[in-house]
Amino acid sequence: MLEARNLTFSYDGTTLVLDSLDFQVKRGEIVVITGSTGSGKSTLAKCFTGFIPHSIQGDFSGSVFIDDIDISELPIAEIARQVALVQQDPESQICTLQASDEVAFGPENYSTEAKEISILVDSSLKSVDSEHLYDRATFELSGGEKQRLIIASMTACKPDFLILDEPSSSLDPRGVIRLRQILKDLQNQNIGVIVIEHNLSAFQSIADRVLTLSDGKIQTVDTRSSQELTQITPRKFEDTEPLLLTAKNLEFSYGDRKVINNVTMGIRKGEIIGLMGDNGSGKTTLLGILGGLLTPDSGTIQLKDTPLGKLNAKEIAQEIVMVFQNPNHQIFEKTVWNEQILMLKALDLVSFDTLQQCESALGKAGIKELKDRNPFSLSHGQKRRLNVSSVIIHNPEVLLLDEPFIGQDKEGREFIRETVLEITERGGIALIVTHDPDFVSRHCNRVIFMEKGAILLDGLPSSVLERLKTINYKEYTDVGAQP
Repeated sequence: MLEARNLTFSYDGTTLVLDSLDFQVKRGEIVVITGSTGSGKSTLAKCFTGFIPHSIQGDFSGSVFIDDIDISELPIAEIARQVALVQQDPESQICTLQASDEVAFGPENYSTEAKEISILVDSSLKSVDSEHLYDRATFELSGGEKQRLIIASMTACKPDFLILDEPSSSLDPRGVIRLRQILKDLQNQNIGVIVIEHNLSAFQSIADRVLTLSDGKIQTVDTRSSQELTQITPRKFEDTEPLLLTAKNLEFSYGDRKVINNVTMGIRKGEIIGLMGDNGSGKTTLLGILGGLLTPDSGTIQLKDTPLGKLNAKEIAQEIVMVFQNPNHQIFEKTVWNEQILMLKALDLVSFDTLQQCESALGKAGIKELKDRNPFSLSHGQKRRLNVSSVIIHNPEVLLLDEPFIGQDKEGREFIRETVLEITERGGIALIVTHDPDFVSRHCNRVIFMEKGAILLDGLPSSVLERLKTINYKEYTDVGAQP
């Protein structure tokens, strides 16, 4: 049994993140823990794996036990062998340059025999439908591919308990469905599983218990409560609406591997477009090209009547902004406040009025009281809201969002939704990478579905989702599978 007894923790010595918390999970049990952004879910995971207090400092009291052995008496390497953690940011766990080496890394450190390591690498990659990643460079992988790789790496170590922090966040629907089966298989192997997750529908069906972390304590959650976003009616468009962003015949490759294949698209003023497709289908790369961060091998992009290639970086940033899938990649300053005003400084737009707008923006994002904190100390969801708040402060016309709802509770999702509406209601556009058919059907004017770097479908959400049911992508129409 993995057990916390009277667990209390504070990072700053003042604010309690965990407050006399008691919790147990047995071998062969699947427990889902939910809770609002910043409620301490990731902190609890770090306590169970010994990172707190072994590596992360703060005011800690209470105990964590594995089979009645206090883990404070164990070296962190021994704790890791028994309790494995798939972190919310899988990229932060990658240690090697090749996928197969990453899966082998843990068993090698535990002096597993070479033949068994080879078997473990193959079986672990196969268990997450990632055999095709065997020879791939880890830095080339998509967010979802990295997520599956780390899950394979942790299960290759044969832990007694596995903790997954927001595991559905970067996975496509097929990946979520497959992960549910993986967790059931682990349960059948008598491995205890803790899933930290905002999206209860992803794992509720396989959970033995669903709990919530609130005010530093564990409570039973009412799974009947809704976490839906407010309904809006997407406006309909005519062909006469002016095009704001146009791409023609885009091609892009990473070395010999073609990632974008003859993509042509146009986005009209006021549109909200959902960009869907499997992990590795080219969605993030397409956003990078449209945002001027990547240069296509061929093809053209126009912002209104101006070719994007004729604009410098500052001119592009005035009109087009992108929020990355990994919020850590978009943080540069030492305080939340300095991060919030960074775009204004870069564009020479700092004034009394714009600074006042920054104060208001942090309030809307729910992080105003954290403005003196180091942004890297925020939760994943809070970092994402800071990313969004900081890049739209100067009212750009084009908003590119890569999986913006990762790590977001209901309030965070509402903040992002309202931001999208503000941009589009004044004639801007939003292109949103998402795996969630519920979001696109209720909030988007169009859906673009990508397959192997090309646009497979482009149309009204109802038409695209209906078509997906008939062409081997039914998972994308199942709300229960979505992150």
